[in-house]
Amino acid sequence: MEKWWHVRWRRVALALLIIFVTLGLVGVGAMLVSFQMMPWWFARQTVLENPRLSIAPSSLPDKSIAALSGLSVERFGYSFQVPWKEIERDRELREVSAISFKDGGSLLIPDPLTAVDLSGILREAAKTDQEKELLRRVFGPRALKSNYDLVAAALAATPSQVKWWASRTENIQSFELLSQKELEMHDYLAIYPINSAEMRGFQFGNPAVAPYNVELDLFDRNDRRYKIKIRGKDENHPFITQAEINAMVASIRPIPHS
Repeated sequence: MEKWWHVRWRRVALALLIIFVTLGLVGVGAMLVSFQMMPWWFARQTVLENPRLSIAPSSLPDKSIAALSGLSVERFGYSFQVPWKEIERDRELREVSAISFKDGGSLLIPDPLTAVDLSGILREAAKTDQEKELLRRVFGPRALKSNYDLVAAALAATPSQVKWWASRTENIQSFELLSQKELEMHDYLAIYPINSAEMRGFQFGNPAVAPYNVELDLFDRNDRRYKIKIRGKDENHPFITQAEINAMVASIRPIPHS
């Protein structure tokens, strides 16, 4: 028969083993929960700091196309028509052009050839199959097809898509797209898909809502990116209509396809 203290120490050792195993499992469980919850928590914090991330693309408030009688502007190898007839100031630098009109707003036009091909950079950076698979998981297969698709996926992302019960891969993908969206949104309160025969892309801002400023972010068939910032002289009054913006986009003749 075993001594009573032998039995007691065996039970103590067994109890300690159970405790340590339980604590280890709890620790692993807590770590897994932490990894699962982290993207969700960061998404919630990000939207508190930037509520605009909850804005999703919506249909244009007016899809009509106005008849423009203004000047034709040609910059950096492409052209488009504006509603205004008289230039007040025209400054053309190496990578950006600024034009203001006496009878309307002003334009800030970056050179499309200096735009960063972020999707292309990501694809080029992924050399191995593992790296390519990681990119597909983080951004989604569609987002890596082109710059347009990456921007479209980012702008469509909202914080509500990051859920604590979703898979970690889904949450990381949504969070990464939200991070990209934050870079694209700036201070605008509306996003609209806008397209023409030559271009597809997005319009930021509503010309009928203060401060009335608008930015066009467009892509041609070669995935070249064109940005046109349209500003008014007085933030208290509208200076361009949605129908006129639609006509500007429809009039764009992009850099000839190579």
